[in-house]
Amino acid sequence: MKLVNSDGQNTELIIEGNTAAFKGEEYEILIHDGDVSAAGHVATNNFIVKEEYLKEMEERFKSRKGNVDQYDGFKGFMLVKKDNKMSVLTGWATTGDFTAWVESEAFQNSHVKKEQRVKSQGSDYLEAMPVRESYSVEG
Repeated sequence: MKLVNSDGQNTELIIEGNTAAFKGEEYEILIHDGDVSAAGHVATNNFIVKEEYLKEMEERFKSRKGNVDQYDGFKGFMLVKKDNKMSVLTGWATTGDFTAWVESEAFQNSHVKKEQRVKSQGSDYLEAMPVRESYSVEG
């Protein structure tokens, strides 16, 4: 699937079996709930995990609450890993559905407050602040 960001830059997401090619690199798929490939919008959260916390981060995502899965327009969730790089990809029917999730109280509680803490105090788990990206799906 072809992904295009708001600056018009594009990349591909190719899901095959237990691997995903994303932004020119091949990742191992650790979790794939739903069907990201059915999305019209894909949001990513990319982060570099300190080596000693890789397994713990994977387990945290495996036991995630699943709040996002309940939102209108949600299509799928993926956690992918290459070395100590991890990316969470969520698929949405439309950009509007994704925007509604980001503006929800559940998102604010699960993401924004954590992000503010990491910015002010740092993270035991991450090398640097996560990088969020949003893409429209074309073609």
